[in-house]
Amino acid sequence: MAISDLINKARQWASKNPDKTRQAIDKVEDAVDSRTGGKYRDKVDQAGDAVGGQLGIPKEQQGGGTPTQQPGQTPTQQPGQTQPGQTQPGQTSPGQTGQQPPSAG
Repeated sequence: MAISDLINKARQWASKNPDKTRQAIDKVEDAVDSRTGGKYRDKVDQAGDAVGGQLGIPKEQQGGGTPTQQPGQTPTQQPGQTQPGQTQPGQTSPGQTGQQPPSAG
């Protein structure tokens, strides 16, 4: 069996089990961090994200957030965030002056 066959099998399994795959990657990251005293934590995280990317698994979010948006998905709006073309209460959109029109009367 060629290495490419093993890689393809790993990708197939990862696509069917993304949560377990992310847990396994996180476990390896933790083990390496433990052995190196956290000295290379940023590099270890980058490597884990690269492995996950090769397997089609979303990057891990800081703070245990939701996975990154997958192609074809609609972005979710978080409280306090605006999507392009939206304004926050009290803000003006491009082309608005923020002034109220004069009252007729």
